[in-house]
Amino acid sequence: MKLTIENRKRIAAEVACKFLEDGLVLGVGTGSTVKYFIEFLGKMIRNGALRNIYAVPSSYDTHFRLVQEGVKVVSLIEFDELDLTIDGADSVLMNNNVLIKGGGGALFREKVINYAARKRIIIVDDTKINRRFPIPVEVHHFAIGYVLKSLRELGLKASLRSSKCKVGPCISDNGNILLDAEAPLELITAELEVKLNSIPGILENGIFSKEAEIVVGKADGSYEILKLG
Repeated sequence: MKLTIENRKRIAAEVACKFLEDGLVLGVGTGSTVKYFIEFLGKMIRNGALRNIYAVPSSYDTHFRLVQEGVKVVSLIEFDELDLTIDGADSVLMNNNVLIKGGGGALFREKVINYAARKRIIIVDDTKINRRFPIPVEVHHFAIGYVLKSLRELGLKASLRSSKCKVGPCISDNGNILLDAEAPLELITAELEVKLNSIPGILENGIFSKEAEIVVGKADGSYEILKLG
């Protein structure tokens, strides 16, 4: 009998806890798999397995969850480098050697905490491996028209992301507009990550090319660890 996707996420999140130790300054991502990790982290703190751990959240949602679980929240003002970041992903493109992240709208801060960390652990269920997913792009509202034109010229088909909680476009925690850009699979590379961020008006995009260990929760109840980069 196959495990549900939620249980696969829980497996990956629990395995990620094996990488934790006292004294870490930890970046914590955003999303449905990370929420399970935060629950496990809170339990470890409450049962005394971890006493001194500091977390830099990648979103308001993650910040609230960390506080609820009794995790000490800090910022990159206090710590300019992180020991470890634990985060999810919307797609792990193994052949392209990149992740796609930002389905939850937190790509800007997620990229900061991932790239500020000495080590990255990405937790996913097995449906995320080589999954087709659009590239999230965070854009300043002033530049929307120019950015859409520039994306078309690169061969991408982009559209405003619609909000599910209000009328109009989806706005990030940073107050910017989110786009989703469809691209041919062969274009989704580290080189495209750099090209996108060179377009004036784009604050960040959802292609992540730093090396990482990928913890994959599987349908049969097992897990595997893949290497990216």
